[in-house]
Amino acid sequence: MEQEPMKHHDNRIAARIISGVGILALLAAFGYWILNEHPSASGIAAAACSIALFTIGCLRFVPAWMTFWTDRTEAPLDEHEPKHAALLIALLAFAVEALLFGAVTLALSVRNGEGFTFRGAIEFWRCLDSGHYLDITRDWYVPKLFFETTEEWFRNGEDVGRVVQLVFLPGYPLAVYPLYRILGDDALAGLLVSMLAFPGACSVLYRLMRLDYDHRHAFRTVLMLLLLPGGFFFVAPMSESLYLLLALSALLCFRRKRYLFAGLFGAYCAFTRTVGLLLVAPMVLEWIRAVSEKGRGRRSHALGILSILLVPAGFLAYLWINKTVSDYPLQFLTYQHRWWSQHLGWFFNTASYQTNYLLDCIREGNRENIFGLWLPNLIWHFGTLGLFALTAKKLRPSYAAWFIAYFTIAIGATWLLSGPRYLLSMPVVAMMLAACTEKTWQKILAALVLVPLSALYLLAFVWRWQVW
Repeated sequence: MEQEPMKHHDNRIAARIISGVGILALLAAFGYWILNEHPSASGIAAAACSIALFTIGCLRFVPAWMTFWTDRTEAPLDEHEPKHAALLIALLAFAVEALLFGAVTLALSVRNGEGFTFRGAIEFWRCLDSGHYLDITRDWYVPKLFFETTEEWFRNGEDVGRVVQLVFLPGYPLAVYPLYRILGDDALAGLLVSMLAFPGACSVLYRLMRLDYDHRHAFRTVLMLLLLPGGFFFVAPMSESLYLLLALSALLCFRRKRYLFAGLFGAYCAFTRTVGLLLVAPMVLEWIRAVSEKGRGRRSHALGILSILLVPAGFLAYLWINKTVSDYPLQFLTYQHRWWSQHLGWFFNTASYQTNYLLDCIREGNRENIFGLWLPNLIWHFGTLGLFALTAKKLRPSYAAWFIAYFTIAIGATWLLSGPRYLLSMPVVAMMLAACTEKTWQKILAALVLVPLSALYLLAFVWRWQVW
């Protein structure tokens, strides 16, 4: 009995030490950034707000994380759920996708006038990064070309454009390829793969949430995912739907101790998107928790480690493709930097430069970049951080750690245009929304905010207002 208070006391001390070190590290990074980047006043304010929300969330996460490693009790669950609930959820998700596809087609018909065809609706989805994925599906990667300077790269833009597609991972194109060979239509095949993967992902998300919550909470999590602005990205022939399905399947299998399947799903996830590597974060935390469970022997723990190690193996397979195509396993990093000016930076720097660009566009009256690009990016940036600050204590710590790692890496890109798309495919966002909409008025408020934002973002996408 005396050990329990001592253990909690030790946890509090450890949490304070970890939190203090984290705050000092963030402050040091913030100071270093100001001294080196010389940002504007508006940029500093935006970055400071980003750091503040991130810090609040992390401060609330750390104590829960420490308890997660020592407290082995699991909340009892209400086992009641509607018959075939997962199947019904998949059908609901497919219906939402069909509605989005129909809304895009109708909006395009209105925009383009009479004579718009279904074929035209299919071809419209080659926008965004879809064209890159579909090129890879048809023709695989193109060997590297040699240009000495950046100016040469851009003078030879059409040739280089296909070469730099090496930055898009092969998991999704390989999944589309069999259907493409059957149908003979790459765009249609890509749309079908995405529209099948997303309902599967929603069903798996429901099953994952049912491990910790009752039916209503699990269903609400899926519903929040369906309401998030940018749902059309899950329809598009890109990797978001497949990534979501693979990531959630890996976590569900890992928590159910089906380690081989967890490792295989995780490996293909990292073979589909680089952020798939970040699955290691929640898997490691879940493994540490599982190690102390009674009734689990060394064989089970060893399989858990093997499962975690399989995740980076998927990314190593992508590096091997880099080597075979371009003679250098990290060639994709060169292309990211030289063609897109892209490399890893500070997430709060993203808030800074996007705020500055938004203010510039407001002064210029550039509606396309305001409402299609910078404003949605900033809404997603601060919206998800605000949710994290609000719900960090309520989240399962392994999922909170996943969000921290994902947000830091994905939003830390030095030239980020696709923040909403990246965060949309981070399922913890839907979990956070579900955690703060337990009361009826909260559900109504969430719907009143999310539905109009989703409709407006869909219109910006159809009008091609720099939505990426």
